[in-house]
Amino acid sequence: MSKATNSTEFRTVDVDAYDEDNYEDDAREANSGSQEVTERAGEVKKLLNLTKNTDALKLALQNPPIGHQDASVKEQNYETVLSVLKAFRTPEIEAAVGDLSDGDVDVLMKYLYKGFSCSPDKAAALLLWHEKVVKRGGVGCVIRVMVDRKGI
Repeated sequence: MSKATNSTEFRTVDVDAYDEDNYEDDAREANSGSQEVTERAGEVKKLLNLTKNTDALKLALQNPPIGHQDASVKEQNYETVLSVLKAFRTPEIEAAVGDLSDGDVDVLMKYLYKGFSCSPDKAAALLLWHEKVVKRGGVGCVIRVMVDRKGI
């Protein structure tokens, strides 16, 4: 039989930290994420104007707002990536995907699948990118996107 004790040594989690009265929404984090995406969009536009498409793609895929609460920030970053993808000509796509890191390939695949679901009218152009990304990243990048719970 167990004995009732007043010992709290077994507790490893501070349950008071999760109390509803102690919760404060950090609005500064939301504003900084929005500001970062806006600044990145401006820098990407500058690179696209200089026809440095590969550099613009790498910059657009950096630090995506995956866990951000505001859907408009995610949408703004998606539009930035989509504008970069549209700037490429078909023969340049494979070389650009080849220059990306493995993490960037996975992020790009997430944006491609978001494009398939959000804008089916642009799916034909995105399929060219999908083919090259699968060739570069293998089936593993598709599976990682499918099982990832954090949406872009």
